[in-house]
Amino acid sequence: MYRYLIVVVALLSWNAYAAECEYLASPPDAVRVSGKTNIDQAWYGSATTRYAHGVLGDAIEAQTLYATLKGKDGCALEVTLDSSAVFEDVTPRIADVTGDGEDNIITIESNVERGASLAIYGVVDNTLTKIVATPAIGTRYRWLAPIGTADFNNDNILDVAYVETPHLAGVIKVWSFANGKADLLVQRAGFSNHRIGENFITGGIANCDNKPVMILPARNWRETLSASVINGDISSRVVAEDTNPDTIASLLQCTSR
Repeated sequence: MYRYLIVVVALLSWNAYAAECEYLASPPDAVRVSGKTNIDQAWYGSATTRYAHGVLGDAIEAQTLYATLKGKDGCALEVTLDSSAVFEDVTPRIADVTGDGEDNIITIESNVERGASLAIYGVVDNTLTKIVATPAIGTRYRWLAPIGTADFNNDNILDVAYVETPHLAGVIKVWSFANGKADLLVQRAGFSNHRIGENFITGGIANCDNKPVMILPARNWRETLSASVINGDISSRVVAEDTNPDTIASLLQCTSR
């Protein structure tokens, strides 16, 4: 099942810029977190079965990350991973997480031997470039699922939260990528946001009281938890006695407490 892969169509070039890259037909939007200046769209392509984890419902992953830039008539930049890794993800996410005022693309890369890491891409000299990444989990077929982005440490730069091994230990990790460096801010076990075989991630970040709160299932999937970063730690509480999609959606929209 192709959950995010698209057919790449090469069209006739019609200006000088088009000779430098490839035009694409109707690429889907990534999840846009913040409206910055340079990246218009981002998506995955180039199917491969070289990493048969299947955590997202099939054994097909992506090899290539594409991005179009604003004002470039849909001309796509691209980066293709070598045979040691795949993009094991549902969609890229666009946000400035390095604090330089330019968009980044947040992705999940999985190494065929060392498992998943969170990788941050940006545009450098008109080239799609990996700027920084978290360490790989360390074992093949170990995955992470992003929760979202928010400024958890009050430095006015978006941080990234994810659940490492949501089917096993379920550890929330919150990372800062300010100035292109990966800094683990805080972590705590006992959470989940994905079940094996699903091609989506559950939960996210709510901003109900002008502060970011992570809304996601408990590790046992019996309750929904609210988790906050407070004084260098993660504090959580039960906010619902179920993990129904409608319940979680209501909590994310701040219409249920």
